[in-house]
Amino acid sequence: MKSALKVLSQHTSLFGMTAAFIMMSSVAHAADLKGKEAVMWSPGGKYTTALEEAYIKPFEAETGAKIRLVEAGQDEMIAAVSAQVKAGKVEWDGLSGIDAPYMPKLIKDGVIEKIDVSKIPGLEKLPKAVTSDYGVPVLNSVVTVSYRNADNVAPLQSIKDFFDPNVKGPRAVSSLASEAQFVCTLALLSDGVSVNELTKGIDIKHCLKVVDPIKDQITAYWANGSQMAQLMIDNSVDYCLCWDGRIIQAAQANPQWNIQHNGGIQFPGYLTYTAGTKNADVLDAFAVYMLDPKRQAEFTKLIGYSSPNPDSAAYLPENLKPFVSVTPEAQAVLTTLPDALFEKMAEQQVELGKAWQAYVGK
Repeated sequence: MKSALKVLSQHTSLFGMTAAFIMMSSVAHAADLKGKEAVMWSPGGKYTTALEEAYIKPFEAETGAKIRLVEAGQDEMIAAVSAQVKAGKVEWDGLSGIDAPYMPKLIKDGVIEKIDVSKIPGLEKLPKAVTSDYGVPVLNSVVTVSYRNADNVAPLQSIKDFFDPNVKGPRAVSSLASEAQFVCTLALLSDGVSVNELTKGIDIKHCLKVVDPIKDQITAYWANGSQMAQLMIDNSVDYCLCWDGRIIQAAQANPQWNIQHNGGIQFPGYLTYTAGTKNADVLDAFAVYMLDPKRQAEFTKLIGYSSPNPDSAAYLPENLKPFVSVTPEAQAVLTTLPDALFEKMAEQQVELGKAWQAYVGK
């Protein structure tokens, strides 16, 4: 639209007509949505707060539509929305913040439906690696490592350093069964296993063999996002294998902390449409609203996680730019996980989780 306006501005006789047309179109669009409501799942916490402040409140003010959030844990959400679709009584129109590893099963089970990309301008500007026929990317999640900037702490040059027993210092990893797939993926990649090999199966024994030499330096296990961030804020450890959003939150409270993207893994989180929703028009309009790079930058400031639109980085403060994953520098060293690996993770999730928790508990 900007390029079209630039061309038309050269013809002053048409400019006023064009501006009026755009204004009328915007008003008509808002009128079309006024009074409509879409119900959307959100995982809660800071994500919900950022979603409301950066997107929902201004969207509602501009369009007259309503976005009502329902909060639930991930497992509870999957069970609830699956039951709704099976019964043909859809109560939640959309799911916001679905991480890519969960997408294959939701698609296979028919819980979410394809989006109409023709109704969501802005998707074409996103990297192909984050696009999906079944969702609109809303954030770019990274699992990687962080380190404390202190005289006695060796900076990590890559994920591989985290698993090197010669790099001394107290470390933190997750104790959660659901995080085992990410811990093992990073451990195996750092030990030379290719992504292609991982899609054939995640070798838990090999994973634990990589972790074993540093186990005595793992002094803290986090069980939720708040705990993860607090370990860094309090300088309880020197190194953390954790999510980038929590690293950013920690660094904002304690500037000693740095992120290392080299060797990290990335995957998008999506806004998906529940199969059978009657409010796809509201979700389409909301998706377009969320793809605006300035709004995405506001979202990143509030939540910490990178937004998928690379243009959003230009609107971030300088102190945040080194932490976000959509910059060219970060993209050059991060590994994007393919759908085939997510499918394998879904198959092995229970097995990996049990083995990891048994190992942690020893």
